Amino acid sequence: MADVSNASHIQILHGKTSKHDRGYFYETPFGKQKYRTRKEGYQKNQSPKQKWNSLAFAWAHTQLRALLAEPEQVKQIKLDYRAAMRRTPNGKVYADAQGWKFAMLQLQWKSEHLYEQWYADYLQTVQQRAAEKTASEQTSDYMLRTQIANLSAQLDSLKAQLAARTKHE
Repeated sequence: MADVSNASHIQILHGKTSKHDRGYFYETPFGKQKYRTRKEGYQKNQSPKQKWNSLAFAWAHTQLRALLAEPEQVKQIKLDYRAAMRRTPNGKVYADAQGWKFAMLQLQWKSEHLYEQWYADYLQTVQQRAAEKTASEQTSDYMLRTQIANLSAQLDSLKAQLAARTKHE
C-alpha cells in the first residue's frame, strides 16, 4: 500500500486507470487515497473444461508462432487453407489462413487429448497434490478436513463392497 496525494482533494481515483497498471487505486474509510498492487490470479480459477480449452489454446498458439516463422510453412498453410475451402471440419468458415490454422491446431490438440482421459489424469494429479500437502508438516486445516472427507467416502464405498460380497456368499 502506498499513500497517494492528489493536487485536488475533489479528484479521487478508483480502480485501475489503465489496463497496463500493476495495481489499483482505492479510498480508505478515513478519506485517504491509496494504491495497492495485486497479483491478478483470479483468471486461474477455471473449471476443468476451461483448463482443457486453455491448454489447447496455449499449445496451438505456440505451434502457430513456430509455423509462421518459416516462409515455407506460411505458403503451405495458405495452400491447405485454400484446399479446405476456408472451412474447419466442424464447418466454421475463417477469413484468413492464420485463424484457420489456429483453429485446426486446437482441434488437433483436442483430438489427441480427449477430455475424458485428460480429466481423469487431472483428477489424479489433484489427488496426488492433496496427499502431498497433507503429508507435509505445514498442512492447513482445510486440507486435513478435505483429506478426511475423501478417505471417509472411500471407506464407505469399501464397506458397501464388502457388504455386497458377504450378502452374495
